[in-house]
Amino acid sequence: MPTGKWLVFDTGVYIAAIRGGLEGPTYQILQQSLPRTYLASVVSAELRAGATTETARRAVQDFTRSASRVGRVVTPSASAWDRAGDLLGHIRRRELHLRDKVQRLWNDVLIALSARQIGATVVTENARDFDLLRRYLRFDLEPLAPSGSGRSRR
Repeated sequence: MPTGKWLVFDTGVYIAAIRGGLEGPTYQILQQSLPRTYLASVVSAELRAGATTETARRAVQDFTRSASRVGRVVTPSASAWDRAGDLLGHIRRRELHLRDKVQRLWNDVLIALSARQIGATVVTENARDFDLLRRYLRFDLEPLAPSGSGRSRR
């Protein structure tokens, strides 16, 4: 994990932490990184959409309220939305074999652009999609090994 830098965790990291429980390695990474963490509003929306039980909804609401209360939510600007559309259009035109995938990259590109806005590193277990985006957009990325072992794949 990069030291001394702001971090924005991808949705999958939060999901892995929930699944792994309080003693799991991914939860521990999130806890240790909390003082340097920003919550991407896109991630907040994805977590809210995925919370299917009342307990999960309350937990997500409490967490997102806490991030908001301390001023640690980053939202894509209007220009970031435009840049995301331009970027995904470019990928769609340039890499015809990825045309079907482009629609699923919206949230990832918005997370990456949000992190860029504040000079943060994106932390994800989904390195494949973010590596694709990095071919077209410069941003800092820290991949975690799947299952949250905490070891970087790079």
